Amino acid sequence: MTLNRCVFALALAVLVSGRCLALEPGQEPARVPTVEPAQALRALQREHEALVAQQPALQEAAGQAATLASQNQQLEQQVQSLQAQVDGLRDEAAALRTDDRRRWFVTGAAVLAAGLLIGLILPLLGGRKRRGYGGFR
Repeated sequence: MTLNRCVFALALAVLVSGRCLALEPGQEPARVPTVEPAQALRALQREHEALVAQQPALQEAAGQAATLASQNQQLEQQVQSLQAQVDGLRDEAAALRTDDRRRWFVTGAAVLAAGLLIGLILPLLGGRKRRGYGGFR
């Protein structure tokens, strides 16, 4: 029974002092100062009250962490949808640029063809030919 009492006193001393004693192999344990059970009980009660006082703040922090995780997930989904939208708009812009280039190419080809036709047809439609300068032969 005295061995259990010594172990209990050692555990209370470690709890109250907040220090953990590490022993090297072959080293004898140091003498632990005796602690009155009433003092140890009061110290444990104070620690319990401090922990109980911290509990609402810890619960609130845990709730905030869950809320932040949910918001983070929603924002990640929003980023993914916006990224898909940006990719779609980039594809659309590339298609419009290609279409615009094609339109300019067709317009240029039409102007060239019209110029060639006019250049070939106008001389054929001409009136009488002049054979000299100023009407002199």
